[in-house]
Amino acid sequence: MIAFDSVSREEMEAMCTPMHCILSPTPASTPPTKSTAEPGATGALYIGSMAAVHDLDLLRDNNITHLVQVLEVPWMPESGPSAEFSCYRIDIEDAAGATLQPHLAAACDYILGALRSGENVLVHCQQGVSRSASIVIAYLIRERSMTYDAAFTLVKQRRRCIKPNAGFVKTLREWETACSSTSTRMPRSASR
Repeated sequence: MIAFDSVSREEMEAMCTPMHCILSPTPASTPPTKSTAEPGATGALYIGSMAAVHDLDLLRDNNITHLVQVLEVPWMPESGPSAEFSCYRIDIEDAAGATLQPHLAAACDYILGALRSGENVLVHCQQGVSRSASIVIAYLIRERSMTYDAAFTLVKQRRRCIKPNAGFVKTLREWETACSSTSTRMPRSASR
């Protein structure tokens, strides 16, 4: 939980902004990179909070078609405000002891598939601070071959309020090691 008395004005403003663009879309004329096996357009990757999901005009204005919902809210129905979007849901609480690692490969696969199809993706949690940031950082580590520190810095530059909890940071540093130890950007989910 965030102690708001220790949050800077800049971080508070970021928290009050429903979503931020992390990776801009690339036009079809852009040559393929390591993260795009085929030439063609790629979608944009956004990070945000629940406020973004409840602002359908914001989602539509930014052509969001895919959501990665990283939250533990048993009261929120799967067919809530996001029913018109393709959703991938990770039920996990924002706690240092929560097990994030089993979700990383499948979440990265889902994001990669949507982006390669030219679709825009919003990764969100309750506040857009810890859980969603962790998934976006994991994606950048695996698909952009970034270190944890570089991925964290990039996401922090775009959304100033991010702060993955200590347990997630430990998991992401282990993820970085696992991803850098293989030339095929492993690990992948078993469902592929």
